[in-house]
Amino acid sequence: MDALAPLFASPWPWVIAGALLVGLEIVAPGVFLLWIGLGALTVGLVLLGAPELALPWQLLAFALAMPASLAIGFAIQRRSRRSASDDTLNRELDALLGRQAEAVQAFQDGRGRIRVGDSSYPAHCDTPVAAGQTLRIVAHAADGSFTVAALDTARAANGNTPSG
Repeated sequence: MDALAPLFASPWPWVIAGALLVGLEIVAPGVFLLWIGLGALTVGLVLLGAPELALPWQLLAFALAMPASLAIGFAIQRRSRRSASDDTLNRELDALLGRQAEAVQAFQDGRGRIRVGDSSYPAHCDTPVAAGQTLRIVAHAADGSFTVAALDTARAANGNTPSG
């Protein structure tokens, strides 16, 4: 190990190795070379600030910097995968909650069908519902049916109905 010490007296071997590994990530994408390269670049930056750091300490810094860059990368990727548009992806019933619907027919025994856009769904309501009445979707069950509530007729008369 003493024979390698003069080679690593400078930060440049770490910087060059890091740049090569990051570059190899572009040529052969495997996502893992990037984190090793960032760990090597980190050690190179540490050596710029502390050029007298011995080789064992450099290797320890590399052993800590590489998994730290990997953890930071995973956290960034995990955060970037989530977006507002993905919240209801493959959960279209959740996307309909709060929207307005129209009763396709008068509800019988509290059950009937509602229309949202060009689709109709089974629904139930605790109050009587007439055909064509505007309703608000408030919940859905595992069987795909909705619980709906009649919109306030006073709000509808004032023209203050929420859009949906």
